[in-house]
Amino acid sequence: MAGLLALDASIFHLINRSLQNPLLDLVMPILSNKRYFLLPALVVVLMLLVWGGRRMWVVVAVALAALVLSDLGTNLIKAALHRTRPCHVIPDIHLLAGCTRSFSLPSNHASNMFALATVGWLGFRRWRWALVLLAVGVAYSRVYLGVHYPADVLVGALWGGALGWGLTTLAAHLWPGWFDTPAAPPPKMPADSSS
Repeated sequence: MAGLLALDASIFHLINRSLQNPLLDLVMPILSNKRYFLLPALVVVLMLLVWGGRRMWVVVAVALAALVLSDLGTNLIKAALHRTRPCHVIPDIHLLAGCTRSFSLPSNHASNMFALATVGWLGFRRWRWALVLLAVGVAYSRVYLGVHYPADVLVGALWGGALGWGLTTLAAHLWPGWFDTPAAPPPKMPADSSS
């Protein structure tokens, strides 16, 4: 276990100290701030509900359920594990965000984003890569900003992804075909020249 903790701290130092640059110093706090996502997320959800039909109502409901369960679950895990954030125990870190008193493992940001990204991956065809890239960016930002260890975001991502997958699988059983990708049309047969 000591070796894993040392590896976690080494990767934290690499990301938080060695890979810093002015552009990322500007972008990472934006990726990590929930307020920047609220209005665009609300607009996207409303658009999906208005133009996406009944199927999108199910996808959005599953995404919201995954988000709520992800957030509740990470808070329960944090309360059980009591891992202190790196910004409270490692001196001279590159801290670009407030260091809260909540515990560190797992990351709520990573868990919530991966829960949404997983539901999005399984429920949408067009934006699936954008959602995954956004989730990875948010998770990375938490280490870059100095408020989480890499293991915190990895466990958060796994927890959120598992919840998103589980809820989507359950919804697919309850509403068959609503999460499946459309089947390709059958191939056209060449015209028979003998007739």
